[in-house]
Amino acid sequence: MTGPSIRLFRRGILLGLLLGLLTAGLAAAADPQHLPVGRERLQVRGLPPVPEGTPRPVNPLPNTFLLFETEEPLASFDFDRGLSKSCRAGRFRQQRHRLYSVRLGGYLHAAVIGGRWGLYDPEGLAVPDLVYALRWQDTGRCEVYVLRHLEQG
Repeated sequence: MTGPSIRLFRRGILLGLLLGLLTAGLAAAADPQHLPVGRERLQVRGLPPVPEGTPRPVNPLPNTFLLFETEEPLASFDFDRGLSKSCRAGRFRQQRHRLYSVRLGGYLHAAVIGGRWGLYDPEGLAVPDLVYALRWQDTGRCEVYVLRHLEQG
């Protein structure tokens, strides 16, 4: 054998050994007993265990006022086409983002109150003290739903 062929022969053997070790390692890693999951996986990586905690209700910001919540989804309320068109044009929206919100069917939605501070409505289309839910505000898909009159209290 000449010099270049010996080098190729050695490289071939080394490559074969590496591929054999790699496939053996992958086969061992595919065994479910070798793959820690959940909290055990974090400990294998050297991370501290995840502390136990109780789930908390989601409220986006501490200065957000939750007007009300109900199990009814947003789609069960009246969709207002005219206000939705104004919202898409940027003519009916919250002046300050996340000032008021409502939780409907487990989801938080932006809310505005007709005739109150926080509503940008230059045409005056909103009915006073009526709560509106906004979905996808500041987009071309904005939707406005009429919820109910604000309870005085």
